[in-house]
Amino acid sequence: MDQKSEILASGKIGSLNGRGRALIFLLILVGLGVTIYAEPLFALSVSVLQRYGSSHGLFVPFISGYIIWLKLDKIKEIKSQAALVPGGMVVAAGFLFFYLGRSGAGFSLPVLSFLLVAGGLILTFFGWQFFKEVSFPLFFLAAMIPLPEAVYGQIADWMRQAATGGAVTLLKPFGFPFHRDGFDIYLHNIHLYVAHGCSGIRYLLSYLVFGLAYAFRFKQSSKARILVVAAAVPLAVTGSVLRLWIMFLTAHYIGPVMVERRPHVLLSWSVFTVLLVAAIAADRYVSKKVKSEK
Repeated sequence: MDQKSEILASGKIGSLNGRGRALIFLLILVGLGVTIYAEPLFALSVSVLQRYGSSHGLFVPFISGYIIWLKLDKIKEIKSQAALVPGGMVVAAGFLFFYLGRSGAGFSLPVLSFLLVAGGLILTFFGWQFFKEVSFPLFFLAAMIPLPEAVYGQIADWMRQAATGGAVTLLKPFGFPFHRDGFDIYLHNIHLYVAHGCSGIRYLLSYLVFGLAYAFRFKQSSKARILVVAAAVPLAVTGSVLRLWIMFLTAHYIGPVMVERRPHVLLSWSVFTVLLVAAIAADRYVSKKVKSEK
């Protein structure tokens, strides 16, 4: 596009009001979503709904929506200004990701491509200031994308070793007999096996996602944000150890019924929620205390 054409195109976009720009933006995005991006977006939806490597994925759109809602008044005050060149460059980068992703079997690159194209269209129609306000909740949606299977498996193995070893260590003071053989735990009334699904990797990914959102919302400095996100690792390990430990104890003292699906799921959610709320409460308390001492 030469300079004259760019000025003309910019003038045409600039002549549109906010509703007109939003309508064209949505029509283009929906059109792309139901045509060339239909297959990867459907695959992502299935992965999230079936909790395959993305058990936290259902929460991500709601978190993004909440962040936009918090910024809504500020976003409404922004005067839309077309940014054709940077917007076009981002759209081009997005389509490049789509082209590269077609050669693979996964849908990660095509989904990232869709988000990049959306970001480029936002730049094109609404300008830098608008893009700045919505960029985090937009690209935060990438947190729904599952990790590659090889990476997921390696992290799950590490988490499984840490969780099993920690839970077994906490069992020893209780004095009842048990035997560990790798990831097989033999109690007097049941044989338990710590599978990948019980490794705690779902805790880790979920805490990382919530940590990113929490850091963006409540922390101002880069150091504080990095610390919050990094805290997801020890928090996930702690939760995984406690969940297995409680499961082993209840299986021994109450019975094998405690490791069936319903008690298992209830225990997993309870430990996850309690630790998350406790971590947030502790951070808010420390932050207020530090602020009051300054």
